[in-house]
Amino acid sequence: MIKNGGAKLKTGSGKLYSLAKDPAVQTKVRNMVADGQKLYRAATSPEAKQAYKQAAEFIRKTRKN
Repeated sequence: MIKNGGAKLKTGSGKLYSLAKDPAVQTKVRNMVADGQKLYRAATSPEAKQAYKQAAEFIRKTRKN
């Protein structure tokens, strides 16, 4: 069982390495990272924080009534 697991690990790591070296995959990952950074900036901007506070206040007011 252990011998077989080691062979599977080597095979899997080889596939992962070849996939990571693929230029198309690298491009997709770069685009996803850029999109994630944009979303993070938008979610943590002062405008977003203000909108969140306003929405939270509105929810609190509507729950009380």
